[in-house]
Amino acid sequence: MSNVATIEPRPQLSSGARPTAIVPTDMDSCYRLAKAVCMAQMAPAGLDTPEKAMVAIMHGLELGLTPMAALQRIAVVNGRPTIWGDGAIGLVRASGLAEYIKEWIEGDGDARTAHCEAKRRGDPNPSSGKFSIADAKRAGLWSPEARVRRKNRAGETYEKDNDSPWHRYPDRMMQMRARAFALRDGFADVLGGLYLREELDGEDRREAQSPPVPPIPQIPSTPPAIEHVPLEPPIPEPPIPQGADGARRVADDARGEIAETKERLAVKREAPIIGRLREACDAAVAAKDVDALEAAWNDIVEPHITSNSLTGELYEALKAVYQAAEDAFEK
Repeated sequence: MSNVATIEPRPQLSSGARPTAIVPTDMDSCYRLAKAVCMAQMAPAGLDTPEKAMVAIMHGLELGLTPMAALQRIAVVNGRPTIWGDGAIGLVRASGLAEYIKEWIEGDGDARTAHCEAKRRGDPNPSSGKFSIADAKRAGLWSPEARVRRKNRAGETYEKDNDSPWHRYPDRMMQMRARAFALRDGFADVLGGLYLREELDGEDRREAQSPPVPPIPQIPSTPPAIEHVPLEPPIPEPPIPQGADGARRVADDARGEIAETKERLAVKREAPIIGRLREACDAAVAAKDVDALEAAWNDIVEPHITSNSLTGELYEALKAVYQAAEDAFEK
């Protein structure tokens, strides 16, 4: 018998092949892929659960986007899927149906207007869209001020730097609005009838609702008159009877303590929601993303407020976590 070890041949490494995307073919595979992305913490804000990421991937597949491209190009605004950034023009160009797409801005100062013209092959009339600064002002989007005033959830007003994209990149925002009109008119089938994310900019802030403020107890302006009652000596409690009666009383006291313990444990079981909100708020503060902070409250706390499943003590703790994160943006 030979003691010489044999080595199995290994396949050679190949190069030059074009990489292809992993595309799920059923709902289970789609969910597994979405879950892997969320566990790796690489899902965009608003798609941070496997279910949300799975729906975004499925929307993207219907439009011809690969799963990873769908996660970066599908955004959710008030529960409505939209196409983010240059995903729309990329889909139209990739479809081969566009003969040309032209974009330009004319005018100066507050008279600027963005134009987009797109011609579909076989269609004699191109589709066009335009959006001006005057349109932005009428829509309540124009924000030229360097500092803006905001209100926190306690109703207090404070000032902060204007981080609105309409303040930082007005020409780009007008261009995206004009592009949305032209592409949706001429290539609605390619875009699946979806809106562009930039086209709905501002709707998420207008439709966002603040959590209800706990009612403030009404204090009477004049305290009620105090009736003076002569003090009587306290009546001593009777001694605990022995035997069967004593055993029943001890059992009743024990049941009362057990009920109080269960109530405290129920509150502790709700406490993980505080940890989830704190992690989401810390991530939003680290990324300096106010929209992500709002989304954290709406996704984590709002469902419990709607279902009336929060205790007053837990709600105050959640509000304190959110307030601390919101105050961090002012520093």
